[in-house]
Amino acid sequence: MASTRPRWHTAADDSGEVFPPAGLPFAVGEVDRALVRRLTRELRGGVPVAAAVVGPRGAGRTAFVRRASSLAAQSGMSVLTAIGSPSGSSSPYGLIQQLISALPEDRRPVLPLRGGIDRLPRSALVQSFSRTLLRAAREHPTALVVDDVQWADSGSFEVLCAVLRRLHSSRLSVLISTTGTAPDVAAPCMELLSLICSPSVRGHVLRLTSRFDPTPGTRRPDAGRPPRVPRPREAPGMIGRRPLRAPGGSLPPATVPAPRPAPSSPDPDPTWGLAREPLALLRGLAVCGNLLPLQLVGSVVRLRETSTVSALRTLRTTGLVAPELPVRLTSRVSVERVLSAMDDTERQALHERAAELGHRAALPDEELADLVLGSRPSGAAWVVALLRRVAAACRTRGEHQQAVRCLDRALQEPLSGDERADLLLEIGAASCLTDPDAGDRFLAEVVRRPSRPGGVWRQLTAADLLLARGDAVAARQALAVARAEDPREQESLQAMLWLAGDTQLDTGGLEGMPYEAATLSQHPQDACGAAALAWHAATTSADTERIGRLARTALAFPVRHLPLYPRMLACLALGWAGETDTACAELSVILAEARRRHAYSLSGFVLLATCSLHLRCQDTDRASRDLAMARAEMPISSWHPAVAPLTQALEVRVLLARGEVDAAARTAYGDFRADVEQRFGWLQLRYARGLLHLAQEQPREAAAEFTACGQWLLAKGWTSPALFPWRLLSAVAHAWSGDRAEAVRLVVEGQRPASGPARTATVGPADRLRAAVWLEEILAEIDDFPSTDLHTYTLRRLTSPPGGSDGPRRQSTGH
Repeated sequence: MASTRPRWHTAADDSGEVFPPAGLPFAVGEVDRALVRRLTRELRGGVPVAAAVVGPRGAGRTAFVRRASSLAAQSGMSVLTAIGSPSGSSSPYGLIQQLISALPEDRRPVLPLRGGIDRLPRSALVQSFSRTLLRAAREHPTALVVDDVQWADSGSFEVLCAVLRRLHSSRLSVLISTTGTAPDVAAPCMELLSLICSPSVRGHVLRLTSRFDPTPGTRRPDAGRPPRVPRPREAPGMIGRRPLRAPGGSLPPATVPAPRPAPSSPDPDPTWGLAREPLALLRGLAVCGNLLPLQLVGSVVRLRETSTVSALRTLRTTGLVAPELPVRLTSRVSVERVLSAMDDTERQALHERAAELGHRAALPDEELADLVLGSRPSGAAWVVALLRRVAAACRTRGEHQQAVRCLDRALQEPLSGDERADLLLEIGAASCLTDPDAGDRFLAEVVRRPSRPGGVWRQLTAADLLLARGDAVAARQALAVARAEDPREQESLQAMLWLAGDTQLDTGGLEGMPYEAATLSQHPQDACGAAALAWHAATTSADTERIGRLARTALAFPVRHLPLYPRMLACLALGWAGETDTACAELSVILAEARRRHAYSLSGFVLLATCSLHLRCQDTDRASRDLAMARAEMPISSWHPAVAPLTQALEVRVLLARGEVDAAARTAYGDFRADVEQRFGWLQLRYARGLLHLAQEQPREAAAEFTACGQWLLAKGWTSPALFPWRLLSAVAHAWSGDRAEAVRLVVEGQRPASGPARTATVGPADRLRAAVWLEEILAEIDDFPSTDLHTYTLRRLTSPPGGSDGPRRQSTGH
């Protein structure tokens, strides 16, 4: 069997695969040779690298580091070097000042002239030095090379840790070397090695073996053993990120005693009979996990450095902590039980100290947020900003529950009025998919809060989200008491209040509260008022030219920083006026803005509006796609119950347009709350049921549904024939069932709103005759109800009044 002892490397042996030796030679194990080749490729390619070289004295660490520095310089990187020494260990930030001294003077941090660095807080110095090094790497690829890091002072260790944690976002490479045979290294160096091996850094550890030529005939302790088979987690891409071991391949028993065998289930006693210091470190590890290095975990539980190392040795002896790096708890430890055995105040205090130290150590945002979530309110300014950043990132990834947790924790901090309103707005939008009713309460609180001049946008945005989800009652209650000092801002609030009341039938009491209808300005100066006026014209007027002009005025306002719900209603008005393509294009702009805001209720409602316009112009494929996308944006459980009939009505009409009558019949009925019968969505569902009855050749049932729609519309004062052609469809149903007199009356009555105010209300025999002839033409054309879009057909027939041209003959409108 081939010998596994390390061999001497020469220039002829390397062939460009590993660092060629210079000066004293060095030896590496077979697995580490692959790591060296990988490091060489990454350095030459300018890829950020974090690597640690560990070995005993005389193993060639300095030679290795020097060759690595030379290779980095040859690849075009700026190399900053520092060398630790016993005499320099007492100099504050000595190694870091060596690194920074190689930078140009204009890139170095500015320090006080008197007192020097001693006058500045430790956290400020760590932040200043780490930012300087990271800024240098952003300007040009940079390599930090520190030899004999075991002699570094505590401040230099903190700066190196802060730099390593932010390595992934920079063009910085870090190479350190330390004396020892892992895990028998200095405690601060162990923390550096743990950090380099952590998932956030994903660095490498290279172990150099002793530099001696074994005497012929002698065997090393591991000679003749087969190579160690890597564990499944040590894939080829993970070479070098494995537990550190002594040169012989086993852990020194004198340094780390063999752990006890781990039982199949956690021990029942959460304290294991440990002394105070080991128990404190165990609880610190349970709180911090692997987010903080061991030195900082000891600081969290207020242990000295020597006590921390001793407590760690005890925990490893008892099998509660794994022997390898990074430091982690074994399966014997139930973190939940360890934390539950602590007093609430003590546990929250540990979380608070851990979060503060994690912030000073520049932990990544999401790891730091895990520590903050379990802590008590501290009043630190960075906590709220951190939690909002993490919440925004979680919402982008679709992790809405975690986003709500972060924002809810941020609300516990001391906040100003504007900060609290911003947080309430964010958590209200984020709760839309997790707890919609709670989200509505947050949004309603924002609407009711008094605002300063220029701050009414928060109230408008909150009302925007309430109306889009369908909770018009909560929006009306909150907007009724909302006030703004600026007249234009108050006008916007009044317009939103008018829109909130216009989607319901009842205009009297609201859940026992008196409600005074809002007045609508006829000459609005804001986007909300212009959109409300366009919607009012679309529902009460047949003047399509005026409707289009008002809608375009509302859409001329910028889409950013303004409510989207009124703008969406303006698009619907524009579509009802005949400009469907323009309306759909504007709805696409609104959809993009709603998604940018992470306003899922607005995104879903815009897609429902787009679906209705595509059905209007007989584009069934796009309407079906819009409906599917709306359900993906907002599940049915996230909508307010008032919106459920609307989504059901659109699905019925899509199925009818496809000719799937049986599927439409299965969809058209369901259990709804009693109060939804007063909402606009219920009207649309009854209209869709009327179309379904016609397709099923049930004219009497269809006539009843269309009549109920007409009563709702007339009670609201919505007389526009372009909204729902219920009279003509009801006339068709009555004529089909044999009631020709009622059918003729409905046709004649349906022409009054379209004829203008000059038309007399008297109906003569000639009017009835023309209406009867027109009705016969319609009945002659509609002979295949399941394959005909009757809604679109009747809208087209409204443009061919009785007594005019014969109008277009029957064309197939099925899909």
